[in-house]
Amino acid sequence: MSEPRHDEEERDEDPSDDDIVRFSRASTRPCQECGQDVSEDSDICPKCRAFQLDEHSGDARARGSATRSLRFAVVIAVIATALALSGLLMVFAR
Repeated sequence: MSEPRHDEEERDEDPSDDDIVRFSRASTRPCQECGQDVSEDSDICPKCRAFQLDEHSGDARARGSATRSLRFAVVIAVIATALALSGLLMVFAR
């Protein structure tokens, strides 16, 4: 076997204090929609399924508002459909 090279002997394998601080931080952020902890690398919240946008982009708040508006529109559409179907059932039940 060969002897270790000089630069290998002096190599520091332990993490520096800066590395420990940098890599010890939590890598989560609160969901922009429901507040659940979400991985910083995740694009979708595992709880509410809302898309997570980069907080540095200016449209993060607008996207959250658009998501809420879309949910509201879907709820209204479902209620309107249910009322229409129940009305049709009453007409045909006579």
